[in-house]
Amino acid sequence: MSESLRARINSALSSPGVVGALWMLLSAAGWATMVTVARGLKDDLHTFEISFFRSFFALIFFIPWLTRNGFGALKTERMRLHIIRGVSGLIALYFMFGALFYIPTGEVAAITFLRPLVASACVILFMGEPSKPHRWIAIAIGLTGAYIIVRPGVSAVSPGQFLAFGAVFAMVITSMMIKSLTKTDQPDAIAAWQVIIFSVLSIGPALFVWVTPTWEQCGALLIMGFGAMIAQRAMTRAYKAADLTVVLPFEYTRLPIAAFFGLMLFSEFPDLWTWIGGTVIFAATVFMAQRETAEARRSRTSGEKRPDA
Repeated sequence: MSESLRARINSALSSPGVVGALWMLLSAAGWATMVTVARGLKDDLHTFEISFFRSFFALIFFIPWLTRNGFGALKTERMRLHIIRGVSGLIALYFMFGALFYIPTGEVAAITFLRPLVASACVILFMGEPSKPHRWIAIAIGLTGAYIIVRPGVSAVSPGQFLAFGAVFAMVITSMMIKSLTKTDQPDAIAAWQVIIFSVLSIGPALFVWVTPTWEQCGALLIMGFGAMIAQRAMTRAYKAADLTVVLPFEYTRLPIAAFFGLMLFSEFPDLWTWIGGTVIFAATVFMAQRETAEARRSRTSGEKRPDA
């Protein structure tokens, strides 16, 4: 390989867009690993116990970060928001893992793509953000995608679909708390507080349904915790590395990765309507992100030109 070609490859790999995309792909793989393990353990362990071990082992993987940075890195003046975020996040986890009892991992992945669209509707309705036409267009398209997946009146609505939609709404509350927390706290500290609060809150419900896992199950739970930690920290780095419009399309890889794992391990595969509906939802999300980014750039450009006027 020539030096010039090697230099071009290294330059491409180090560009913000490529770095962000690679982080998002890693995040998607971590998320798919987490839900696949939870799906595989659903017949042996209760959702409450699976959720506890997911949080506990994810906390274990944060120990090296705490060792390097010390407990001072956890300092925060907004513990109330961390607790609200922890409660809503744990509820989302219960709903999402509960949904895996009824529907394939790929279908859960497709439904969770609604999160940014529902979040946009909530900040318009409850937080006073501008009601822009493109946001409502994206929300309407996303809801159409959700209808395609569920198809009420055409097929029976599964309890798993209800649980997955419940997880979306709980995730929206979590996202709103994170959006506020990132203004004052570091991303890794926010993630660390999440697994700490998750572990504390989930131990009580887990004890009521406790079944001591086998060594094989402990190994699977350890992998799940690692996947959860990778999913969150990689996503944070993806959003930091490049614009949202660059990295967001790669979040869609959660669906094919989760579907592949489901096919290989459980011989289950999302139906055609799940793929169509998931694609429609994700297209709406990307459309909204592109419009938001374009407006932000125009706003910055006009702000830079105004002093020279």
